[in-house]
Amino acid sequence: MERFKANTWRRNTGEVLISTLIKCIYLTNKTKIICPGRAIFLVCVTLLLTTVSPAQKQWTAYGGIGPINYFGDLQDKQLTTTDMHLGATLGITRQFSPHFLTNFSIMYGKLSANDAHNGPKWDGRNLNFQTSIFETALTGEFDLINIAEPDDGNLIDNNPKKFTPYVFLGIGAFNFNPYTYDIAGKRVNLRPLGTEGQQKPYSSWQISIPMGIGVKYAITSTVQLSAEFNLRKTLTDYLDDVSQHQYIDTVQLLQTNGPEAASLSYRADEIPNNDYKFYGYRGNPGRKDGYYSLLFKVAVQLFVYKPQFYYGY
Repeated sequence: MERFKANTWRRNTGEVLISTLIKCIYLTNKTKIICPGRAIFLVCVTLLLTTVSPAQKQWTAYGGIGPINYFGDLQDKQLTTTDMHLGATLGITRQFSPHFLTNFSIMYGKLSANDAHNGPKWDGRNLNFQTSIFETALTGEFDLINIAEPDDGNLIDNNPKKFTPYVFLGIGAFNFNPYTYDIAGKRVNLRPLGTEGQQKPYSSWQISIPMGIGVKYAITSTVQLSAEFNLRKTLTDYLDDVSQHQYIDTVQLLQTNGPEAASLSYRADEIPNNDYKFYGYRGNPGRKDGYYSLLFKVAVQLFVYKPQFYYGY
């Protein structure tokens, strides 16, 4: 009977979560009523307020720090340490079963890229950007090894499993605002300019799809260390303010978007004797931008009445 109740509860919880997630994504894409950030927040509230089985009510708070980097039109390599910055995260985890968990997290960091660091193929293009990034995400996590219960069925576990690899996948929303410095050293926000002829700025909130792998180690019954690689695929190509293959005509851009947009759209002429032609490659509209991180985290179980990770005495 108890097993039947637990299975029913898990199934109902999953149906509520999936249904809410689909509705939020639909409203985000089809209307302007709910922004991506609000959609993710609504899913998280639904998950956290869903009726919980007492036997599975496990909460963990965590924090972490590690390198974060960007990939896109201004970075020739998919994975690199060039222009890497430090990111930090805070989150809360809820465990539904010994193997399945959900994580709600926030992350803050910085992304940047510069053609001057991108090799001789691109230094003549002379484009660059920087942006701070704030992310909220909801992910489902699967632990390959059960470290939530005793491995021998006894009250006292003499040989607890403390280590497990895990995988995760989810949905997130992030805020960004790319900027650069003009030839005089003045900071300029790129999004409002329309450097590729846009008459309406792209949204500073965009959807991301976090996915990755990690390993965790329970150092006590309530404290855990982990390291994870998190790749974010995004639905935007303007994280770096560069997308279109061809440059917009400078005279046309000057008339429609102003002198600042025109001067920061094509910057090859800022380098003396530069042979990078105006008709050269600017971006790749077929490749979406993204970012990734390698985070090292510490997690502490909350509301301790039953150790979550293992029974070590």
